[in-house]
Formats: sequence, C-alpha cells, structure tokens
Amino acid sequence: MTVASLNMVRINRRLRESLQLQLYRQIRQAIVSGRLSTGVRLPSTRDLVSLLGLSRNTIIYAFDRLVSEGYLEGRRGSGIYVSALPLSSVGATGSRLTSQAVRKNVVSSRLAKLSQVNVSPEYPGAKVRPFRPCQPAIDLFPLRNWNRARSSALRINAKELMWEGDVAGLPRLRRALANYLQDSRGVRCEAEQIVITAGTQEALSLIAALLIEPNDEVWLEDPGYLGARAAFSRTEGKLVPVAVDGEGITIPSKRRPPKLIYTTPSRQFPRGVTMSLSRRLALLEFIRTGNGWIVEDDYDSEFRYLDRPMPSLQGLDQGESVIYVGSFSKVLFASLRLGYIVAPTNLVDLFRKLKEVGSGPVPAIDQATAALFIEQGLFATHIRRMRRLYRERRDAFLHEANKYFLGLIDFPTIDAGMDVMGYLSHNVSDVELSRRFRSVGIDAPPLSSYSLRTCEPGLLFGFTSFTPAQTRMAMQVAAKSIGSMLRSRSL
Repeated sequence: MTVASLNMVRINRRLRESLQLQLYRQIRQAIVSGRLSTGVRLPSTRDLVSLLGLSRNTIIYAFDRLVSEGYLEGRRGSGIYVSALPLSSVGATGSRLTSQAVRKNVVSSRLAKLSQVNVSPEYPGAKVRPFRPCQPAIDLFPLRNWNRARSSALRINAKELMWEGDVAGLPRLRRALANYLQDSRGVRCEAEQIVITAGTQEALSLIAALLIEPNDEVWLEDPGYLGARAAFSRTEGKLVPVAVDGEGITIPSKRRPPKLIYTTPSRQFPRGVTMSLSRRLALLEFIRTGNGWIVEDDYDSEFRYLDRPMPSLQGLDQGESVIYVGSFSKVLFASLRLGYIVAPTNLVDLFRKLKEVGSGPVPAIDQATAALFIEQGLFATHIRRMRRLYRERRDAFLHEANKYFLGLIDFPTIDAGMDVMGYLSHNVSDVELSRRFRSVGIDAPPLSSYSLRTCEPGLLFGFTSFTPAQTRMAMQVAAKSIGSMLRSRSL
C-alpha cells in the first residue's frame, strides 16, 4: 500500500491566508494535477503534526473539507485515501497536456487570424499627434451645450432612460435622425428604418453577420477603409479588392454582381474622390441585376468646402438595395460611439433581432442627449462652425505644404473631408517615410496600409484637429525628416 509523504506541502505563516486553507488548497491541487493518484493513503494526522508543524485540529479541519468535497475518502480503521475521481477531472498527465495543447492551438489559430485584421493603422499611442487622419477638433466642441442637453434629457425622461430601451434605439433620436438625413443628405427613410448602433464598426459587423454566407463575394474599395475590411473578413465570404478611379469605385467588366459592395461615395476613403452621378446610377443598375446589396458609408459628408454635398446614393435607389451607414464620431467626438443603419424595410426586423441577441441597445442617455442636440439646432450650428474652421485649417495646411513639400509630395484639390492623400515622388517608399515621420512625432499612415494590392506610394494627412501653428511646426519637422532621408540615399 502506497503512503503519500506530502513533502510537496509548504506552509507559509507570513501569508494572510489561514494555515488550514493553505493545507487544503495544496492537497487539492496535488490531487487534481495527478501528483497524488487514486488510492494513495495519506499520513495520519498525528504524523503530519510533526511533519508540517501544524496543530492536529488544523489538519483535521482541512481533511474534513476535502472529504466533504469528494477529494478524499475515509475508510474505517484504515485511514484516509485519495478518492477515485473522473478522468476528465484528474486524468493522466499526458492527457491533460494534450488537452491543453489542443486548446492552445485553437486560441493561437484564432489569435493569428485576428492579428491580421486592423480597424485603423497602428499608432504609437492614444495621444493625437500631427497629422493623424479623421480627428475632429474636440478642443472646440461645445461641451457646455452638450451637457445642457444631457441635463435636460435626464430631467425630462429620467426614469424612462434608466429602463432597458428599444433595441433599435430611442424613438426620439430615430425621428430626429430621419428628419436630418432627409433634409441634409436626401436619404429616403422613416424613423422605423433606423437602427442605432455603437458606432460604424458595429453597424458593419451587423451587416456582415446578417448578409454574408460562405463564399459570397464582397467587393471592397481598394485602397479603402480598414474597418470595413475587418468587419467582412470575420465572415466566410470572399473579399474582392476593386480599384478606385476619379469617379469612385469602378465596375469591373465581365463580372457578375457580387452579394455585397461596400463603398464611400460622398468622399472615397482614403483617396478623397466623390463618386460621379453617372457612376452612382451605373452602380445601382449593376447591383440590381444580381439582387445584391450596396453598403453606403457616409462617414464625413457634412464637411464640404466648395459646394453643397451631393445627395446620398441611397436617395437615388428605387429598389431598396442600399444600406446606409452613418456615425456621429467624426462630427461630434469619437468616444460617443453612436452610429446608425438606415435599413431597407425588409431587413429592419432582422437587424433588430440580430442586435437583440448580440450587443443589445446603445445607452439611452447618450441617445437622448444626441436627440436634443439635433432638435435644438445645436447639431446644425456645430457643423456649420466646424465647416468654417476646417476650411481655414485646410487652407493653412495647403499653404505650409506648398512651402515645405513642393516637389516632394503632391496634394490634389481638397474640396471636402478631414484629411488628404499626398502622393510621393522620387520613388520614395511610403512605409519608410511614414516610419521616419512617426519617429519625429508625426502620424501620417502610408497609402499601402489601406490597400490589398500594390499601389502608388502616398501618405494620408489629417488637418482638422490641428491649429495653423501646430501645422507649421509639424511641417518643418517633416520637411527635415524627408531631407535627411533623401540625402542619405544620395550618399
């Protein structure tokens, strides 16, 4: 008969944990790990008193607990033994290691897949440095007005906002959004077609989960928005990069319509071109022939500087094949995490159900605040103010760029948006230059990071979050960095 020595037990009297609990945990772990095998007899409590330096009562209490939980069993007149536990609980060491290896492989494979997906370029930190794209001027956000709207919302409907609300969103916000979208973007919708989401990323993830089946083709603008690529890559669909020209996403000849086309027609991201009317009509006709869907991401259409925004693609659609996606992140502030889907009528209930079994409703207090912000005209006032400010910052950016980057980086006309693509000359690697900029405190991601295929070199510059003085100082630093790189190449 094998008698355990319990030499592995180490009692530390300096720990806050009681001596009884230390003994209990260590013996239990020895049993679960297989170090104490089934049928092994434990030393008598009298022997353990001298071996461990513990009182007999402490040992008895620990053993009684292990017996009551089934780890040990007492045999009259014989002693205390390790119980026969199921193999799934203790098992052989090799089996446990095999199980752990399998689990580790599962986790590792999923981690490897996710590690290849990014929703935005990688930045060295959370701090917004020049010239990180798509950053609103949060220092000039009307926080006092926002807080007043929040206080009013709580004062008017405090109890209602604390209950779990409609999974599709607060009716008041959906009504306010429907009126705003109809008036400013020409979107054809009713409040019942709107589903409030936790930002654009959740909206795209819902669309991907609802519509994409294995092997369905999903056409993505290339270069294009990384968040869309990430959302659709989680499905088993086939991602197809589609080129962008001066009129927006192209329509490849001799190709059947896919299940879904993702596009940013108001201002293509990141190239910045606006889809022409003829291309919009051709795209709608093309998708209708295959009964597919178009996802229109209208991410920063409010900021046009030369003319009025072109009406939405969804507003031209007569066949309910366009799913319109929008967000408050660029107009207000990113951490608000409020977005929305304007769904075709036959998809509304499906989106509601998918959101119900997934994330549930967005916090009602934020929704109520946004609704009042729109109803009281504060939203429209803020947009007009930011449009003027961003136009001034665009002009300051171009002025400094012509001074410091002339002949090195070419910028197209910036007629809208919060950022601009600068195209590189001298056969410079955009990845290398972006890395050099990052080392001197400038964030300008390379165009290649947004592309699935080989493309011309370029850097994406944001200008809306930076004052003219900040822009000028950053340009000086960037110009020196480019100069040093070109000089090192010529040596």
